Amino acid sequence: MGYRFDGNKYITKGIEAEIPPALQVMMFESLALMERKAGELDRLQVFKLTTTEKDGTYLLNIRHEQEIPEASMDYFMPVDASIDTKVYIIDDVDHITMLLAEEY
Repeated sequence: MGYRFDGNKYITKGIEAEIPPALQVMMFESLALMERKAGELDRLQVFKLTTTEKDGTYLLNIRHEQEIPEASMDYFMPVDASIDTKVYIIDDVDHITMLLAEEY
């Protein structure tokens, strides 16, 4: 059974404090790309964010993964500051929650 991720969307205080709004939107929107790639979505979507810095420029690597069916995608984007964390997006059928892994 694939999940739809089409309910009301919520973010936690940790997401609000650490993840820029444009990046939040990008991660929610990437769910549709993952569904096209994998055929269906797992209840738990995992985003591993790691930043590299070169000459004062930061490049964010976003690794989007799910377990069943197993699939992953990578995105790269410039950012103003380093972001190194793990983010979950969970579909609880009637609502979707984005949270930092340490808030789980």
